[in-house]
Amino acid sequence: MTENPILHVLVVGFHHKKGCQVEYAYPPFIEDTTDVSAECPAAWKHLPYLALPDGSHNFDEDTAYFHLPSQQDPNETIYGISCYRQIPLEKIINRTPDMTRSTIQKSVCVLSTLPLYGHIQVKMSLITHAYFEEGDFSKISLLHDTYHHLNACLSSIDNISTSPHLFVGLSAVELVTRFRHKVLLLFKLMLLENKVLFFYSPVRPLCSTILTLLSLHPGLIENGLNKSANINLSSATQPSIENKCEVNVSSVSPETEDYDHIIVSQKSNEVVDEELVPNNTFVSNIPKDPSIDSLDEAAVQYNMISIAQINSEDCGVPMSIFDNGNLCQPYSCLSYMDILTDPSVRGYVIGASNILFKQKKNLADVIVEIDEGKVEIENIELKRHLHLTTEDLRFADYLVRHVVQPDKEDVFLDGVGWEGGDEWIRAQFKAYLLSLLRTSLLSEGAPELNHFNPSFISAWQQTKNYQIWLNQEHQAIMALEPCHPFAGQLSVADMKLRISHTMQSSRSGRKLNQAVQNTSRAVASTGKVVGGAISQAKGAVTNWWSNLTTTQDLEDEKNTPVIQDV
Repeated sequence: MTENPILHVLVVGFHHKKGCQVEYAYPPFIEDTTDVSAECPAAWKHLPYLALPDGSHNFDEDTAYFHLPSQQDPNETIYGISCYRQIPLEKIINRTPDMTRSTIQKSVCVLSTLPLYGHIQVKMSLITHAYFEEGDFSKISLLHDTYHHLNACLSSIDNISTSPHLFVGLSAVELVTRFRHKVLLLFKLMLLENKVLFFYSPVRPLCSTILTLLSLHPGLIENGLNKSANINLSSATQPSIENKCEVNVSSVSPETEDYDHIIVSQKSNEVVDEELVPNNTFVSNIPKDPSIDSLDEAAVQYNMISIAQINSEDCGVPMSIFDNGNLCQPYSCLSYMDILTDPSVRGYVIGASNILFKQKKNLADVIVEIDEGKVEIENIELKRHLHLTTEDLRFADYLVRHVVQPDKEDVFLDGVGWEGGDEWIRAQFKAYLLSLLRTSLLSEGAPELNHFNPSFISAWQQTKNYQIWLNQEHQAIMALEPCHPFAGQLSVADMKLRISHTMQSSRSGRKLNQAVQNTSRAVASTGKVVGGAISQAKGAVTNWWSNLTTTQDLEDEKNTPVIQDV
């Protein structure tokens, strides 16, 4: 463990003439000096604007997570946790001449070598509150104590991968609840190395959403963000990887003594295509024998947990998603846009609260509106890659049912406390990824590839992260049989899932769904009122019908039905 995981404790303020600036740094950026307010190093020039988010004046407090490149090692990332507060000027005891506004905006920021975002944020939130309550920002002893205390606490962590503090504040339950079936689409999107923009304000939920999504990829938070801020790429120092790599699957034993007990049986290869399902038909709920569902779900649950017990490192995981010019910035300031448009940047996953990011043309392939749980994909080819198969929808529905409806009776899961929780969700996605990796090793045209969408697999196999994985040891993955954990016969339930997903994902489907909801609310409201409200409703419908039939001839108009009083 690093002797001092915390590199600096900073105070970042807003100057009415100079903008955002570092007002205090402990220890100083320049060693062996007493210049505590020196300018940021060149590689960290965006730090003040990352620590004091855009639009922060609209909130009394907020938190931002961001990444900086290490100054000592280009293959390492520095993790920034910034706690912002805004207080009225009259609460300041020791005022300075530059305090010309009615409110004071500052952030207390920590730069860490460990990605313990939420764990550090909890401590820094209390410290920031105490620092502001003093009313005197010249009292810096609290910042010194914070630096030494955090280093003492974090230095005692032997293995970050097994630390209970790793996922503090990263709620997988909340993520699934917000995005429902689309959480799987976002999970697969991360593997394609596209340019993805998450948009929301305030900043803390924005950053937490991105990091929670990344936490679904096993090992990615703790071991996969080392190069997420590296933008100084050099082709001479990067390993040469061919676009297509040959792998002799037969040379790897399909069964190993350690993993024989977790081989998953393969079911039917049947696949339903979206075009084969009537997207304008609502399928009624056909009653089925509940014992059958319970038995199937018990088998699925056993298989998923068994797969999740495999050691990720033995399977070549985590995936090297953020490498070779693919960046991750949980929060991005406006000035950071220059980096995003640099030719060396291939892709990124960023969070932004400034509307200008959405308005910038060709900046993002995908825009995720966190507030609405909406994923906007304009590129038709990318839409095809991210099309969820029937097996994918079964898996997504399985997640949603256990997370959103935890009280639903389940014979197999009854009395077990962790199902539907954060750890359970991450275990399911680990099992999904390992099954996906194993299936991807099949030759082109294999029917099992249809379970995960062959268009997606083909695109994924061309990415850097897949090529890196293919060229490293992953022998344990061969213990799995290549198939989707939710492969099986097509049923009426699958048709309902497809219709529901289409209604929520397509633009026309969302409009129709909104119209149905509005109609339902109108009917409910009408049923609660009498007299004039009914007359108004009757008049509105009559007027609508009249406008609809104005193009008909007089004879047809006479035969037009008119709503009568009931």
